[in-house]
Amino acid sequence: MRYLILAALAGLVALGVACSSDDNTSATQTATATHPPAVSATATPQATATATPIATVAHTASPSPIANVCQTNPSPATSAQTVVNQPQPGDLVTSPVTVSGQINAFEAQFNIAIKDASGADIATQPGHSQQGQTLSPFNESVAFTVATQTLACLWVFDLSAKDGSLIQVVQVPITLVP
Repeated sequence: MRYLILAALAGLVALGVACSSDDNTSATQTATATHPPAVSATATPQATATATPIATVAHTASPSPIANVCQTNPSPATSAQTVVNQPQPGDLVTSPVTVSGQINAFEAQFNIAIKDASGADIATQPGHSQQGQTLSPFNESVAFTVATQTLACLWVFDLSAKDGSLIQVVQVPITLVP
C-alpha cells in the first residue's frame, strides 16, 4: 500500500513539474486572466488531471474484502420484516456471538446461519422472537468454531411455509475470531 501511494505521489509531482515548467507566463496569465472562458478552459483540465489519480489511488489502495463475503441474497427482507441490530457489518466477533434485532416471523420462529465466503455453513440454529406475526424483538447466542480469523456472513431468515425456500433474508458481513 505504501508503494502504491508513493507511486501516485511521484506521478502527481511529475505532473505538477511538467505543467509548471512548460510555460510560466501562460500559468501567470491564466491566474490573472479576467476572461471566464479562458480561465475555465485552462483550469478544468488541470483540476481533472490532478483529482483523478488521487481518487483512483484511494479506492484501489483500500479494498474491503469483508464487503464481498456474503453470497447473493435470495430474498432480501424489508425493515418491516427483519432488522438486525447486532452484530453490525464489519464487526469482529467471538463465540458465542449475540445476534439481536426484530423480526416478523411466523409463530415467532426463524433461523440464523453463519456462512463462510464460499457459502458453506459454519453454524446454524433456530431463533425465537417474543411474538409471532408482528415485528418483535429477538436475542440469540450463536456458537461457532474457527481455527483462524475468518470472513463470514451472518444470515437471519425465515422459511416459506409454501415451499421451504429462504425468505426475509438479512445478511451481515462479519469477521469470526477464534
